[in-house]
Amino acid sequence: MLSPILINLERLVVVILAAVAFLLAIVSFRGLVPVSDPRTPLGYVDQLSLLFGLHEQSHVVIVSPHQWSSDVHVFTFQKRLKDGAFYMNNEVKETVSVGVFDQISPENIKNKCQEILRVCENKLPFSVSRHKTPILFGLPGLANLAVEDRKLLISGLHLCLENSNFDYSKEASIGLITPALQNTMQWFAVTLLNGRLPYLQPAETPVMAETTEDDLLLTFAAGDVTRLNNSSIQSHKKVAIFGDNWDLVTVKIPNLGVLKARQLVLTNSEPSKEWAASPCVNPVVDRWWDFRGHRYHVKGLHKSVEEIKERNGPFAGKRVSRPVANYEACHAMVLNIIQKTMGNSFEYVVKELKKRKVYIGGKLFIKCAERGLTDPFKGGNVKLKTFMDSLKHACKVPNTDQPYACVDMMVVGVILDKVLGLHQSSILLTPHQVGGMTGDWPVTAALQTYQSGI
Repeated sequence: MLSPILINLERLVVVILAAVAFLLAIVSFRGLVPVSDPRTPLGYVDQLSLLFGLHEQSHVVIVSPHQWSSDVHVFTFQKRLKDGAFYMNNEVKETVSVGVFDQISPENIKNKCQEILRVCENKLPFSVSRHKTPILFGLPGLANLAVEDRKLLISGLHLCLENSNFDYSKEASIGLITPALQNTMQWFAVTLLNGRLPYLQPAETPVMAETTEDDLLLTFAAGDVTRLNNSSIQSHKKVAIFGDNWDLVTVKIPNLGVLKARQLVLTNSEPSKEWAASPCVNPVVDRWWDFRGHRYHVKGLHKSVEEIKERNGPFAGKRVSRPVANYEACHAMVLNIIQKTMGNSFEYVVKELKKRKVYIGGKLFIKCAERGLTDPFKGGNVKLKTFMDSLKHACKVPNTDQPYACVDMMVVGVILDKVLGLHQSSILLTPHQVGGMTGDWPVTAALQTYQSGI
């Protein structure tokens, strides 16, 4: 007869085997659920699948060098061995204070590259084989270098990567990221990270809005590109979205860049005149502004005052007159100029962009950062109500340090309202963090590298 200890041990083994069989059954059932979206969240069952060897985990390293620093992105993918479906489930990012576009020489390139690679290795889990981990250097600033420096940099990086522990390809591990390509890749990354991309229609995807000094640029997936004004399309690309071909366009609306629009508002659409007295400028402002070969004497309207009740200081509780920009007159002027600038040419664009999420970049983002609405380095979403409060503050409070804050913010505010169709409860999004990852080209590059290899 078996002793009680052996009987209990036998029961324990049976319980453990039954539990393992139950978990394997759950894991196998999970494998029957199709995964079309790489951003499908990983659950406990998926973690168990990895533990039981039914899933495979791998990594892709993307390096984005800048002038004085470099960003290292390590992406983690998990694939089901049964059907090849995969998840893009994590990103680890670190900024290294080493750039590659300055002091270009063979020795400097070697030292900088090795320092960047050390950070890449440190960001990978200890058990990961470096030889199986692909690495890709994207070089957005390469086109700005002289031809000789360009050749020297690329050959030096090739030599460094060839001698590294990473999976390296001379044809695919180093690439030039042009502004147009970066824009396309960033739009795809932001749209993917919002989730459910395989199930969306073009009208359900975000728009990326940015300004140069002169123009407003809107990048979005168009439902019917034939209805757009051809002269307004700055770029048009066919983008493969999980088996479907979409029309990704960048529409340029001229003269709605922050500085060009400022010129039109201050001069009331007469850029050749020197005197620029505007209701969008506080009366305390009296200065000269140089723009595109013109020199403007910028002043506010002297009769713009407002009585307010002071809350602090020696006049607390008393009503005092404070010089202010004329908010209502300024809004009417900006609205009139923007409507005249757009005319009827962009009616379809305005209709197409209604109810879309808006990600801001360029000088739109810079203007929000200048007003303290978002972090200039980390980004951060901006509630439109907070933006409008800042706009009113810019027009109502004298500030000689930011003399053009009222006019610039008013231009942006009218664009957000009349062009992008936003309202008080809307949120301006920034691409710095989307769904826990960086909303930029490295996400797209990592996905492409993982699917196709290097």
